[in-house]
Parts: sequence; C-alpha cells; structure tokens
Amino acid sequence: MSADSQTDPTQNPAEVLCAPALQSLIESIAKTSIPEELLRLALTHPSAVGEGLERTLKSNQRLEFLGDTILGATIADALYRTQSELPEGELTQRRAAVVQKSTLARVARRLELGQWLILGRGESNSGGHARDTILADVVEALIAAVFLSGGWEAAQRWVLHIFADEIEAAGRDAVNIKNRLQEWTQANGLGTPKYETGEIAAAGQQRFSSQVVLGDTIYGHGRGGTKKEAECVAAAQTLNVLLNEPQSVTPSESGEASILTESSVPPVGETAV
Repeated sequence: MSADSQTDPTQNPAEVLCAPALQSLIESIAKTSIPEELLRLALTHPSAVGEGLERTLKSNQRLEFLGDTILGATIADALYRTQSELPEGELTQRRAAVVQKSTLARVARRLELGQWLILGRGESNSGGHARDTILADVVEALIAAVFLSGGWEAAQRWVLHIFADEIEAAGRDAVNIKNRLQEWTQANGLGTPKYETGEIAAAGQQRFSSQVVLGDTIYGHGRGGTKKEAECVAAAQTLNVLLNEPQSVTPSESGEASILTESSVPPVGETAV
C-alpha cells in the first residue's frame, strides 16, 4: 500500500489497515500493542478532521500534549541518572536539546513515520508528510499512545530506544563541558577560563578541588576523585551560573564571586544550593 493511499482522506479510516509495520515495531520494542483506533488517532493531523467519509474524526492534539510530558520526564530521568556531575541548569539545556522539534522530526524520519501520517488533502498536497512540526507532533502522540496502551514502563522503553542516539550525544557533551564553557566565555568577551586545581585532604582517598577563574573573579568550584572530574564539575557549575544567573555574578573586594564559595562546594554529582 502506498503512502498516498494510506493517507487519502476520502477513504473511510475504519477500512484502512493502519501502519502494520509500525505496530509491529512498537510491539517489539515497547512490549505492548496499541489498539488500532488509538494508533490511527495518534497518526491523524488536525488538517484531516472533517474530511473523508468519517467526518467525526478527531486529531492527535490531545495525545501530543500527553506525549510531550512523558517524553520530557523520561529524558530528564535518563540524563539525571547518567550525568551525575552536571548541575540543574546544564541538565535542563541538554533535555531541551533532546526534545526540541528539530530533534523529534529527525527521530520521526528515522522511523519513517511520514508515510503513515493521516493528513487533510491540502496538507498532504503541500508536503505535510515531510514537515518538521507535523513529524515532531506525531512522535509525541505515539509516545502517548504507547503510554495509554502499556503504561509508564512501556513508554519508557519506547522513548529510550527511539532517542538512544540523542541521549548518547547528550552524554558525550559532558566530556566536552570545559570546551563548551570556553566557547561561551570567549564568545561573550570573558576570555579563557583558568582552572586552579589541587589535591585536598580526604580520609583514606585521593580527592581534588578546582575553581574556575575568569579575569579576577572565581565563578565556580568542583570536587572529584581526579583533577579532570573536579575541573568538569567546576566548569559545569560556572556555565550554569553564567547561563542562568548572569546578573548575580559580582566580584567582591577580594576578587571572589559571591555565588559560590569553598564552603558551599557540594560533593561530585550535586549542585550548590
């Protein structure tokens, strides 16, 4: 069956076999089966409402709303568990990068969802099957459909599988946190960050402490089991401060920023409060 025949709004949706290959993929990954009526709803764009023989057709907008929340929570959980050294602000930015519309559209293309979309005739004729916003919306709607059919665990399995590449990329970014900080500070006229790192006293284990200095101001601190780890924590805290609270970074007479002090430095994996 061609993509055009699958999405022709003049056909009665009840008579159209709805994406059997997609259903099989979902069953193999999420370990749940979506009722055909719900799957069809997830694939139905608002432009198809009122067209065709079944004019009471509903769209996937409500499912999109639910799926957006489930997606965000799943990605947040995955990043929280795998990126223990990052502060809240950096985690928020990485989650946003994973769930942004362009990323969702890329995932949709990887799954070849465009061929199964149910669009209105005008939207279909104008290339709606390849439009980023439409593709992104159907990804969220499908996540909701999986959740409603199989619960939270099924939805998590589905999300973690189809976004595996994006989550891995977010993890790789953690290794380059010092580069990201340097790129930001140089682009914003703050120069190159300097790291003052040294070994600290710790009972029975080697520990390091690091602080990031920009000009005469200390912006962030970090601790870790290695120099690299301590510096990455300090860099992440500094980037978090610069991106989220730039107005509060004011050097004191001693040249230290009042936001973070050595006494407020948390253990690795936590952020200053």
